[in-house]
Amino acid sequence: MSNTINIIKDNILFDGIKEEEIEKILLCGNGIVKKFDNNQIIFERQDIINNIGIVLEGEFNLVTQKYNGTRVIITTLELNDLFGEALIFSSTKEAPYDLVSSGESKALFLPYSIFTGMCSEVCNFHRKLISNMLSILSDKIIMLNNKMTILNAETLKERIAIYLISIYKKTKKLTFDIPMKRQELAEFLNVTRPSLSREISKMQKDKIIEINRSKVIIISLEKLYELAE
Repeated sequence: MSNTINIIKDNILFDGIKEEEIEKILLCGNGIVKKFDNNQIIFERQDIINNIGIVLEGEFNLVTQKYNGTRVIITTLELNDLFGEALIFSSTKEAPYDLVSSGESKALFLPYSIFTGMCSEVCNFHRKLISNMLSILSDKIIMLNNKMTILNAETLKERIAIYLISIYKKTKKLTFDIPMKRQELAEFLNVTRPSLSREISKMQKDKIIEINRSKVIIISLEKLYELAE
């Protein structure tokens, strides 16, 4: 239990909740830790999802299948990532993708019921847990709205600029980490990874931004805003 708490205590779901309170939540909510072998299916498309999960060890791939049968990895979930949080509150609760382990993996599962009902003690930290989940779902909605704005942009350079400005407004810093891998960012912007890399390279040569792996430095905020117009 202590190892699990040590991992998840930094998860946004448990923000503002003490370690001893997290332990009570896991006990009260019947949290279960499960181990998975390589390529083991956690759930499949159209399965009914009644739990949220948190990655404790290894990695999990969200996988979808094209009409021609080709399987495509949407994203890879790593240590402390959440999954299933939007599905458990949907009207159908049906998974639109498969979740498959990549290597030996481990995850914590919390039931839907822990977010819809209060325990008999009506603990303040339980209220905080529910509040945190609402914040997580709200952030997802905002992200989707931002994505719509980004995808309406006519050029890739404009999309990148709008995306980086959105992070700048959130962090209020000219230096920050992009919360996505390069491939995930390319998929988010609806372009190929090589196209994204070429455009980023041009923006660096124009001294608008500087990027080293996930770290971004906005050199000219004014030029970045001009690109986003």
